[in-house]
Amino acid sequence: MSFVQIILNAVIFGSQLGLLALGLTMTYSILRFANFAHGELALVGAYLTYLFSVNLKLHFISALIFAIGLTGVVAVLSDRLIFKKLREAPALVLIIASLGLSISVRHIMSAIWGPDPLGYKQALAKVYNFWGAHITSTQLIILMVAGSAMVFFHLLLHRTKLGKAMRALSDNRSLAQDHGINVERIITWVWFICGCYAGLGGALIALETALWPELGFQIILPVFCAAILGGVGNVYGAVAGALVLGFAENIGLSVNWSSVIDLFKIFRIERMLFIPTEYKSAISFLMLVLVLILFPTGIMKGRKGH
Repeated sequence: MSFVQIILNAVIFGSQLGLLALGLTMTYSILRFANFAHGELALVGAYLTYLFSVNLKLHFISALIFAIGLTGVVAVLSDRLIFKKLREAPALVLIIASLGLSISVRHIMSAIWGPDPLGYKQALAKVYNFWGAHITSTQLIILMVAGSAMVFFHLLLHRTKLGKAMRALSDNRSLAQDHGINVERIITWVWFICGCYAGLGGALIALETALWPELGFQIILPVFCAAILGGVGNVYGAVAGALVLGFAENIGLSVNWSSVIDLFKIFRIERMLFIPTEYKSAISFLMLVLVLILFPTGIMKGRKGH
């Protein structure tokens, strides 16, 4: 695999992961708990996109817009029905509640659409080649949509009253409330926006791979890794952490490790040695451990620069 291809694959994967990590780290920044149901919000968005695009035969972009909006509504409902009632509870109680919600949503999706993998019925993707690498039209759409969504998130945070209120609430909830910010209203908007970004990320991942009930569980661990790598509570760090993971996983799977072992004269291996794709998640956790040893608060020192 060429180096350009590795870069492309890493950026595509990092873009998908970054959309999910943005919402997760924003939720933590304001509500101070790790939402393990965030992966299932991505799953809801992916299945709703399937419902609108395949079952109801809408154009994919229209289906995606409807799906991410409804996913935002689902996120708000999960807060109103569960997390709002536990607002003052210890973080551990909120984590357990989010785990319960995660399991419930996963089984509901499985009961409705079945346990078998599904796919969006898209036209055959065109393949473009340049500099010894190839990228499909589907991947180009993913990059453009993910990039636009991240730019929008930046503008939302820094150019709107809602974004400024979100940042104030993240810094100091009590002080923000004393200055007249409606805390519950802002929290509702945070849930809606984070749900939309989760749904978008889930749909884009399912678009390139496949859709099945375990998708949310499979992606939530790398999403947590990305958020922690970048610095918990730092939205830009979440994107940076996702890109770091993207490069780590793609380089780790592409390297002939027998050559690396020979380089350090540990012992000699006669055949080529590559990490199987099934162990891709292990690379993420190893990268997380290495970075946290060097940067305990993450590469962008959590909760700063948000």
